[in-house]
Formats: sequence, structure tokens, C-alpha cells
Amino acid sequence: MPLDQHINRAIRRSRAFCRAATPGHFLISAWFPVPAPAVPPLYQCPLEMLGNLERYVHHLFEAARPGFAAKDGLDDDSIPSVCPRFGIAEHAAWLGMDVRLQENTCLPTPIIHGPDDLKRIRLSVDDRWFGYMQRGYQSLQSLAQGLCVLSVRGTLSPMELANLARGDDLFTDFVDDPPFVHRLLDKLTDAIAWYFDHLVSWTDELSGGHVFMYGSLWLPSRTIGHLSNDAAMLCGPQVYREFGFPYEQRLVRRYDHCFYHVHNEKLHFLRDLVKLPDLLFVEVTNDPRSPRVVDDLDRVLWATEPANLMIQLTSDELRQHVGQLKCRNVVLNVQCRDRADAQDAVRLVRSESKPLE
Repeated sequence: MPLDQHINRAIRRSRAFCRAATPGHFLISAWFPVPAPAVPPLYQCPLEMLGNLERYVHHLFEAARPGFAAKDGLDDDSIPSVCPRFGIAEHAAWLGMDVRLQENTCLPTPIIHGPDDLKRIRLSVDDRWFGYMQRGYQSLQSLAQGLCVLSVRGTLSPMELANLARGDDLFTDFVDDPPFVHRLLDKLTDAIAWYFDHLVSWTDELSGGHVFMYGSLWLPSRTIGHLSNDAAMLCGPQVYREFGFPYEQRLVRRYDHCFYHVHNEKLHFLRDLVKLPDLLFVEVTNDPRSPRVVDDLDRVLWATEPANLMIQLTSDELRQHVGQLKCRNVVLNVQCRDRADAQDAVRLVRSESKPLE
């Protein structure tokens, strides 16, 4: 199937999924192992050194390209896509933060050590990490050449960004100095929208929407995601209700839709999170040393009701649980053994899903 034809079909199905008013609709992104070159550790490619950023992005593209070829003609709902990614710090460092490079991620150095430091938060297109992401997209644009599209990397919720900017002192600030935390969150809510709008402008627009990194799915225009709030897992629900949800609500109301990324280790704040306006779906990821989502479905379904879901599972888990999932609309990120297994998984999902075309 030509790539344009595959993309158009995937967009039609994704659009129908986003509009579905009844449960029982499935999308599938099917993946299987493909030999690919390794990406070198980040600390071997310090991005500030001349040419290293472009070299690192080239490694990312070369690692992704075999997967594009291997999936050619597979009629799932993912769209071949790639985006720059250097680790968690890229979601925050554009505030003017220093970064520590590790093997396959990077960590930000907090810049807010007290109320007087709020002035240290800056929004500038001249910030080096803002530039790294912009240059990363520019480099990938020159490499994509019709093989794939540029996807949206995603961003953080205000509370999660506050944790990176303030460090773990934020958790005592919730109790010791709530007015300071609210001033910080107010400032970061506006900052996220500023950065995210730039981020989307560097990606490819397709039929009035964009492809997002998680699942490589097309989502409608004016969608913000993935949003993430790992800090909420470490707090009681009442902390999320005061310092998380109100600012997320204010942020997503700037857009037409949002989708959210959460961890399955702690789901106690999701009963509030699913009240966010225009929530397309919640992606519940699998955590190390925690039950897999499919092994904890009753709790996950209860915590996220009535939101649409995205979950990760194997092809065997798909066959075992697809019937149970019909109570919701679900994006299925399926890890398969090989291409034949992926084709079988796609056929199964199409047969079990309510029509999307």
C-alpha cells in the first residue's frame, strides 16, 4: 500500500475514533522487533559541541528507519514518524536550565530555590535547549524525505514542570508555602503553552492534525499532549486537586483536545484527572516492578472511567483481553513477535472493533 494511502486510511480511522460516542472502538499500533543500529549514549554526544546534535539526531533517524521499511504495507493505525528526543530534561530545560546528560536520558538542574527565583524563568527562542529541539526538527526534516513525518514530542503538566524546575523541595512547599507554589504554577502554565505552540509549529501538519510520538497516531488540530504529571503519583489526591488539576484545566482549555500520559504504579489521582475537558484518551504505561496494565485491568478501568484509553500489551495479551476491553474505546499499542504476528493482531482488532470506516 502506498504511504499516502496508508496515511489517509489511518487518519480516517483516528478521526472516527476521536468522534466515537459509544464504547467498543479500537485503534491499533502494531510493533515487532527489527534489526537496527544502536543509538550511542547521550554523554558521548554532548549537544553543545559543534555538530554533535545533528549527529545524534541522525543516529535517532537511522535507528527508526528499518522499522519504517519493515512495516510497509501493514494496515495498522500508526503513521511512520520520528521526532527529536534527548530525555526528560528537554521538557523543561527551555526555561533556562542546565542539564546533566546520562546514557539515554538527560536530567535538568533545578533553577528555583525560593520565591525570589521566579524571575529566573525565562521564555526565549534564544535559549540553547529551545534551539536544540528546533534544530533537531530541522535536521530530521532533511532526513525524512517522504519516508516518515515529524511527530509531536509532547510536554509536561504545570505541576510536573514545577517539580523539575524546583526540585523535590516542591513537595514540602505544598505544605509550607502554598502561595509561592501557586505563583510558580501560574507562571509555568502560560510558559507551557508558549513552548508547546512552538513545538507543534516544527512538526508536519496532515489533514488538519498532527502525529504524536506515543503510538505514532494522528490526532486533530489543536490537541495538546502528551501531558504528564509524574509528581502527582507522589502526592495525595487532595494535593493534585489544589495544585494539579486547576492548572491543567486552564492549560487544556487553550486547546480543542488533550491526551494524557500516566504511570500505572499510582492511579489515585485519575478519578479527578479524567474530568479534564476534551480529553481524547489517557495513555496508561507499564512500570517496572508493577503489575502490567492488562494484569490490573479492573483497577485501571475503574480509575480512568469513562475516558478512552491507550495501553501497551503483547499480541498474546491482546488475544486474551480484547473482549474485556470492549467496554471502552481503546488505542492498543501491541508488541508482536514478527510481521506475521502483527498482521494477525491487526486482523483481530479490525474484527473485534466497531466500524471506524
